[in-house]
Amino acid sequence: MLKHSNPALKNRLLTLLLFLLVSCSGVPAPPAPSAMPGTLVLVNGILIDGTGTEPLLDGALLIQGERILAAGARSQVSIPAGARVIDVGGASILPGFINAHVHDAYSARNLEAWAQAGVTTVRDEGILSALALSDAIQQRDEWSGQPSYARLVSGGYMLSAPDGYGSLYATSVEDASQKVAEELQAGADLIKFSMEDGYGAARNLPLLSAEEIGAIVSAAHAQGRRVSAHVTEATYLKMVVDAGVDDAAHMVWDDIPQDLLGQMVADGVYVVPTLTVMEAYGALAGSQANLNRFVDAGGKVALGNDYTDIPQNNFDHFELGMPMHEITRMLEAGMTPSQIIVAATQNAAYVCGLENELGTLEAGKLADVLVVDGNPLLDVQALASVRLVIHNGAVIRDESQ
Repeated sequence: MLKHSNPALKNRLLTLLLFLLVSCSGVPAPPAPSAMPGTLVLVNGILIDGTGTEPLLDGALLIQGERILAAGARSQVSIPAGARVIDVGGASILPGFINAHVHDAYSARNLEAWAQAGVTTVRDEGILSALALSDAIQQRDEWSGQPSYARLVSGGYMLSAPDGYGSLYATSVEDASQKVAEELQAGADLIKFSMEDGYGAARNLPLLSAEEIGAIVSAAHAQGRRVSAHVTEATYLKMVVDAGVDDAAHMVWDDIPQDLLGQMVADGVYVVPTLTVMEAYGALAGSQANLNRFVDAGGKVALGNDYTDIPQNNFDHFELGMPMHEITRMLEAGMTPSQIIVAATQNAAYVCGLENELGTLEAGKLADVLVVDGNPLLDVQALASVRLVIHNGAVIRDESQ
């Protein structure tokens, strides 16, 4: 036992003794916190991670480069030396939103507008212009390294029967498979096809056969790619579900049989409701009723509003940026704010084929982050009050300064 009247000397002796014990034992001393330049930490925020679990009221998010290193309670996230720390002042920290049904996304203006609103990824569900697919893919690749532009997921051209509702025609089962191969080889990220016999003044449009849509789905799945189906009526919804599609690109307007709802849930078929465009065609009530039943049955929904720049389709309630009109209509259909956020993050990432990279705030995923004032779990209108946007780890909008 050490007996000495000088406290300072006693402390020095104790420190020396501890050093000798650690050295002799072969156990290394704990390392000092390492410096991590280029690290960004968000603190003092409500962490809503995109999974639908309860938020963390004092959350923190640690980002290194393009990736998330840690997300959790502030008490559990260690801040390394040299990190840039941003106190978000009680704002909500969410994954970057994903709009899983847009058009006219091959536009620097549009991609920048989405990114600035916190929609850091969009899925273009079919080229509507005369733009060649090779040129569209080249533009997508040029923009992909620029954080100021939203990430663009390409559905290429929408497949249909000749003279049907689409812009790439399949003339047979064999041709359907070949068209899929050509689209994917050209750089499309997924395949979109149409089962639409009429809209507006157009009636009795030709349709793909069950065998042809089966060939489309099989060819895409063989290459590990997802398939989205344009469908607005329950009769054709049954056909595309039977074919094994990954998502229905609209919520149909007419009554869905209960057994079909059950089949969709069991088969994991997602729905992107696009209530915005269904409203424009006078079909909002039916689509909202079906969405309510689908969600109640356990169905998975992804956010999408079918945005387009085309003048004849550019309805007053279309929104470039955060699709608040669509979100409001989803809320009216009975979805909770938490379900809507999951639809815009985790579920939308899945239909884009990016669930391993995006959609939730967790270690290893790309750092796409939206910070908004207020709590959108209590009031979804908070999603329009953007404080901070991070895309691929880069801060592209900061309203806190």
